[in-house]
Amino acid sequence: MAVPDGQLDLFLSDVELSLSAYGRGQVVVVWPRGADLLVSSLADTAAGTPVTGSGRRPPERALATRLAERFAVRLGAPVTAAWRALAGQPGGGRTPEVVYRTEWDTLLLTVRGALQLGVGPFDVDVHIRLPAGLERTGPLSLRLRTGEAVYAPRGFMCEMSAAAAPTLVLELTLTGTD
Repeated sequence: MAVPDGQLDLFLSDVELSLSAYGRGQVVVVWPRGADLLVSSLADTAAGTPVTGSGRRPPERALATRLAERFAVRLGAPVTAAWRALAGQPGGGRTPEVVYRTEWDTLLLTVRGALQLGVGPFDVDVHIRLPAGLERTGPLSLRLRTGEAVYAPRGFMCEMSAAAAPTLVLELTLTGTD
C-alpha cells in the first residue's frame, strides 16, 4: 500500500508539534495523525521478514527510509531508520528482550504487536510527579500498542519486554541532535 508524501508529512508534523509543546529533553508519548495508514503499510512491507529473534535490523524497507529522509529534511539534521524486533514470550514475559541506551534522540513507533516499554535517564533515578501529590521513582513504564509512538531523549535507557507475540518497532534516530 503506497503512502503519499502528504500522509507522511501529517504524521511528522504531529511528532514535531508534540516535541515543541513538551520539549525534547523528556519522554513524550505521541499519537500522530496518519499513523494507522503508515503502520499498516510498514507492517505489510515487513510481513515478508519473519520476526524470529530480538535485536536490531538494518533500515531495509523503502517506506521506513523515506520516512527518515522526510523527517531529516523537516528537522534539518540526519535521521536514520532501524528495526527493533521482539520474538515474543509466552504470556508476554517480563524479562526484557531488548535493552539499550539511546545514543541520540530517538522516536520509537510500534509497527506490529504490543510491548511494555520502560524508559528513563541512564545515570539517575527518575522522579516522576503524579497528580494529587503522588510521586514515584524509577523508569516510566508504558504499554505500547500498534501505531503508538514514544520519543526518548539521548542518554535514556529503553527496555522492551512483555511482548506476547512477535513485535516490530521502527526506530527513527535523530543523529544530529545534541
